[in-house]
Parts: sequence; C-alpha cells; structure tokens
Amino acid sequence: MKADLHIHTKYSGIGRFWKLKFPDSVEEPRCVLKMAKKRGIDIVAITDHNTIRGGIEAKKMEKEFGVEVIIGSEIMTSQGEIIGLFLNEDVPKGLTPEETIEKIKEQGGLAIAPHPYSPICKALGDKIFELDLDGVEVFNAYHRDGIVNNIALNRVIKNYHKKPFAFIGGSDAHIAQMVGNAYTLFEGNSSEDLYTAIRKKRTTFAGKPTPLYQAILWSYKIVYKSEKKLIKSLFFNVEDNTINSIKLYKKILGVFGGIVYILTPLPIVSGVVGNYYLKRKAKEKMKEEMGV
Repeated sequence: MKADLHIHTKYSGIGRFWKLKFPDSVEEPRCVLKMAKKRGIDIVAITDHNTIRGGIEAKKMEKEFGVEVIIGSEIMTSQGEIIGLFLNEDVPKGLTPEETIEKIKEQGGLAIAPHPYSPICKALGDKIFELDLDGVEVFNAYHRDGIVNNIALNRVIKNYHKKPFAFIGGSDAHIAQMVGNAYTLFEGNSSEDLYTAIRKKRTTFAGKPTPLYQAILWSYKIVYKSEKKLIKSLFFNVEDNTINSIKLYKKILGVFGGIVYILTPLPIVSGVVGNYYLKRKAKEKMKEEMGV
C-alpha cells in the first residue's frame, strides 16, 4: 500500500522567508483526501506545524473518501523538526528532540525525522543518529534539488548497521496537487500494518520530485486566498487573526500588491528565482558534507 506521511493543510500556521510572512498552507483537509483518492494513495498523515487540528478534521472524512487518515504533526524542537504520527494530542513546540520524542511515544506514536539534511528547513542533521527515532524521511518530494534527499539516503544507509531506521517517503504537500508526489510503501492493508512495518523497519519509498509548476501554483493560491481575506476584512469587517492587527493602509497596500502579483508573471518569476535559490543552498550543503 501507499502512504503519504507528510502533508500540510490550512492549519499549519504562518511561514517565514527572508522578511516575508505568509500562510504556510491554505489547503482544506477535504481537498487533500480528494486528491489522495484520485492519486491512489491509501493512507495520508496530516502533519501540520505544531498542531493536530488538520488531522482531526480529516479523520472525520475517512469513510467519505475511502482514504485512511493518520493524525500527526510536524513539531519544532530546539534543534530541528520531528514528525509525530498516530497522535491524539498536541506535542508542545520548543522542547528538546529527546523530550519531543518521549512525548510522542507516551501517546503510542511514532517519531520520524523529516528532511534531516535540509538547508532551508530546521533539520536535525546527524543528530538523528543519537535519537530514538522510528524512521527517517529519506525522500521528501518538496526538496526537488536532487541533492538533499541523496545526502539523507546515503547517510542512513551508511550507518544502518549501527542505527537502523524505517525508510520514509513523503510529499511535504502544501497544496492538494502535491499529495502523492512521494510516498511510503509497505506490506499490509491498514494503518495498523503501516505502524508495525515502520516499527520493524520494513518500509521503502517511491515517487518523484514536486514539479516546479506546483511550487508556483502554491504561491499563487497563498496570495489569492489571502487577498480574499484582506478584501473581506476591508469591506465587511470580518475578524481574522492573521490580518486583524494590520492597519488600514497596510491592508490596502496588501490588496494592491496581491492584485499585482496575481495578474502579472510574478508567480512564475518568484518560482524560478526560488528554485535557483534552493538549488544553490543544496549545492552548498553538498560541499559542506564533502568537507570542501
């Protein structure tokens, strides 16, 4: 069976890049399940940043879409991110990796290291070999540079005899169209079988890097939905925690900037520039690993 174990929804909060702040995802859990069904993904884990709200909402729609849902969260620790799977309550952010894993396992959950050698995300790096992790994400579709995933896979294979991990694949989807770009393969027919397979280190991965057009589509959807909220707040005084504290002139500037972004080639330009930046950071990471 196929399980995409790294997916974000509108509950993932605010992201930051340089001095910009923006919603990390605006995707509805319903749309995630609909796409998973279309892509032939049997199980999805909703892993929003520091919250299980998206997973709880998606869990209620399992039968409607015929896709099994694992409630999870991508938790920020003091040294990098850790994904908790099979959770029933939130794990606080900001704890040490050891404390975070302990709280995950107190719930009977599994602890996974996402994108461990990412140069753009808070990643654990070689710290993974010191932790009681169940699996390592050796293929993250969103890291489309072709370098970072290879570093993770090679390091895990090299140290497998000393510290074995389940091999995990995840899309790191931020919009529904990205769901299923990468996934974890296992023998069985349920999330219980997946749980056992991860514990016994009997999983593998498959998929493809996220296409550039999907990264561009992500930025477009972020701006488009943010625009709708801004306009509503201006004309209908709708309360919204993400924009309520912004002064009126900043809202107007925001609306104008969003319109310019949507109606010009800026999404394509920003996608190409962002892609170049990510590849450059990945190459720097490779040189660092090689000691160059």
